[in-house]
Amino acid sequence: MDGEREALYRKFTQSRQEPLRLAAALEGFFREDTDAGAREAYGAYLRRRVRPAAAALIGADDTERLARLAELGWFDRRLTDGLIALAREKKKPAALVWLLRWKGAAYGFHDRDFSL
Repeated sequence: MDGEREALYRKFTQSRQEPLRLAAALEGFFREDTDAGAREAYGAYLRRRVRPAAAALIGADDTERLARLAELGWFDRRLTDGLIALAREKKKPAALVWLLRWKGAAYGFHDRDFSL
């Protein structure tokens, strides 16, 4: 197990391919057995790349991990709206429903006023 964690961290730090780094960071960040230093490095990377990270989680319909990122305060209203559009476009119903609920709880929905 220890070797697996180290290999994952090595892949994260040494890879020059962003999709591989992102996948390694997502896996390492959410693992229970990741040490504090590695989790901090993964988190710093994911914080800078929160939209691609959330997009990967939406692609996997992983609402549990989306919730964990949102609880860290990484989703603002604008990002949330963009992620809702992405989930709708990718036809990911679980992620879409979760994001709509998150938006409702965190920011609310504001009706448009079309009065003259």
